[in-house]
Amino acid sequence: MDNFFQKIIKRGFYLLFIIVPLILTPWNYELFEFNKMLAVYALTSIIVGAWIGRLIIQEKIIFKKTFFDIPLLFFFVSQLLSFLVSIDKHTSFWGYYSRFHGGLLSTICYLLLYWAFVSNMDKKSALFSIHCSLFTATVVALYGIAEHFGIDAHLWVQDVKTRVFSTLGQPNWLAAYLIAFLPLTIHFSLKPVEKRTTTVVSISTLRLFYVFLFILFSLCFLYTKSQSGLLGLWVSLTFFWLILFLANLKTKLLQFKFLFSYFLFLTFLFLILFSTVGFSGFPEIAGRLEKMGLIKKEGLPVETSFKTGYQPPALEIGGTASGKIRKIVWKGALEIWKHYPIFGSGVETFAYSYYNFRPVEHNLVSEWDFLYNKAHNEYLNFLATTGIVGLGTYLFFIGSFISWTFRKISNFQFLISKQIQNPKSQLDQLEIRSIRNFLLPSLFSGWISILITNFFGFSVVPVALLFFLIPAFCVVLSEQTEPRIMNYKPSNLKSYQKIFLIALFPLVLYLLFFVLKLWRADYYYAQGERLNKTGQPALAFQSLLKAIDLNKKEPVYRNEIAESAAVLALAFSQQNDATSAANFAQVALSQSEQALKTSPRHLNFWKGRIKVLYSLSQINKEFSPLVIEAFQNAIALAPTDPKLRYNLGIIYGNFNQKDQAIQNFQKAIELKPNYKDARFALAMYLKDIGKKQEAKEQLEYILKNISQHDSPSSKLLKELE
Repeated sequence: MDNFFQKIIKRGFYLLFIIVPLILTPWNYELFEFNKMLAVYALTSIIVGAWIGRLIIQEKIIFKKTFFDIPLLFFFVSQLLSFLVSIDKHTSFWGYYSRFHGGLLSTICYLLLYWAFVSNMDKKSALFSIHCSLFTATVVALYGIAEHFGIDAHLWVQDVKTRVFSTLGQPNWLAAYLIAFLPLTIHFSLKPVEKRTTTVVSISTLRLFYVFLFILFSLCFLYTKSQSGLLGLWVSLTFFWLILFLANLKTKLLQFKFLFSYFLFLTFLFLILFSTVGFSGFPEIAGRLEKMGLIKKEGLPVETSFKTGYQPPALEIGGTASGKIRKIVWKGALEIWKHYPIFGSGVETFAYSYYNFRPVEHNLVSEWDFLYNKAHNEYLNFLATTGIVGLGTYLFFIGSFISWTFRKISNFQFLISKQIQNPKSQLDQLEIRSIRNFLLPSLFSGWISILITNFFGFSVVPVALLFFLIPAFCVVLSEQTEPRIMNYKPSNLKSYQKIFLIALFPLVLYLLFFVLKLWRADYYYAQGERLNKTGQPALAFQSLLKAIDLNKKEPVYRNEIAESAAVLALAFSQQNDATSAANFAQVALSQSEQALKTSPRHLNFWKGRIKVLYSLSQINKEFSPLVIEAFQNAIALAPTDPKLRYNLGIIYGNFNQKDQAIQNFQKAIELKPNYKDARFALAMYLKDIGKKQEAKEQLEYILKNISQHDSPSSKLLKELE
């Protein structure tokens, strides 16, 4: 039975590395991350359940102590403390809806998987896990390349042929995932297999296969056109080759001439691929090279005809460079940390705390009205949401793994140098150890690339798995002893062991059904949200009821159903059905209140509350003051958001309070001087109260500084003249 549980654990991990990067569905609100996170929940339940089964069978704690236990424990405690003082405990536990990864629950899963791996897996199963990961990365890369040639271009709004994202959902995420495996392809092409494998496949054939994987991963990576990925790749490969050359100087396990030639070959190969794809996908890099005089502007293929609806990179359309936007968001993250210095605003609460400290200059970039639920820098995200304690423990784990790896590599070099003159009969074992000697630098180099890509972005589920489990691979592969496998017969089990084992099965089954309920709830929510957008609130209401029935604690569902109910209340009121209108109005109010009770700092819920109250104010004027109050609460959470001020001005105008409307339009313009809609609305209201000259000044500003061919402004200006 112990062996049976071990098989479940091993197969659970193999499935984890295969399923998580590949899984996606078209039926959910978020196609990629949600399904990947639920897959982690489900497989963690199975793996940990089997691990507990082994504890019951053996009547002892099966836990392998490692160098990283204390750093990881400190990291968990920091996340727990941040959760306890969070401004939104629901989000801190589950993660931000649409991101999901990053909450306390996901961290618990990653840590349990790390300890389950090091405590139950042997070297053979660890190597097989790595090959499962390489197999999955191969499928991901093949699909990404097929995307570039249009295999699924008709399915996406994005121009996926220009920047591929395969099964990861975003080009930068795909790049971060692939480059973590590139050093492994080099490793296996240098030392592909142990000698006994050569009876089936020749070493040269296997080397060519892994060179092919290097080309495949590199080509798909280049089709992502990820700038952060490019930097991560060069840092990763620099680490790998440097460690390999230094190791070879001491051990002489490979001929230096062969190693150097191989390095030049792969470098030349990658440069050919890079030049084939071209600089067009890296506009900021190209711009810098142009300024340095290294390339000419006319040589940049930026005149590509993009598909309708595709948003090309900012520099290609005159938008704000991503680097500039990141600096503004990072500034906001630092402001959050200054106000929550010890434990942050709470795990995964950046979407709420950022808008309270959002820099005014954010209003002047092309993405001024985008929702930012991450700092686009993993380290600043930790600093803002979990404080100096959270970031400190995160960096402590990173530093621990770096220190441990260099110490292990140095130790391997010493042992191999010491035994290199051994008799030939001992060289087989030495060869196997040398394979692990090269495997450790390749795993570590791939892991280093994650640190770089996380600096310019944030981790997602497949990358987070690698971040926590690559150290587990290294621990298991560097151990000198294997876990002891013990076999038990059912007759050896005591009564209480049988009771615990019988109770364990329904517990794991319950967790799996719970994960399934989460998936179904999201399915109905996505259905309801789409129906709301297409103007079918009655059908949306029915779908959202099912979502809430399956997951009563999710405030996102309640906010959405409140908006549906408010629209239905207004519709019934217009049909003179007062009873139905009153019932739906009550549902709208109660559901909105419950959403805000769970997440009082969620700006989108306050915007939903505004929509609900405004719809109800058209039925009963007594709701009008509540609309203004909801706006004021939203503005308190996002004081630099000009759109809130603009919309409040519109509401005041609808309530025939023109002076208040004008004040809010002016405030919106103060926050965002190039806000065309606010200036035009201000001109309209100034005209109405007889201030024609001031109205003309607003319209002239629009035509001179914002949009020279804005026909509504030109038409109104002629009327004023």
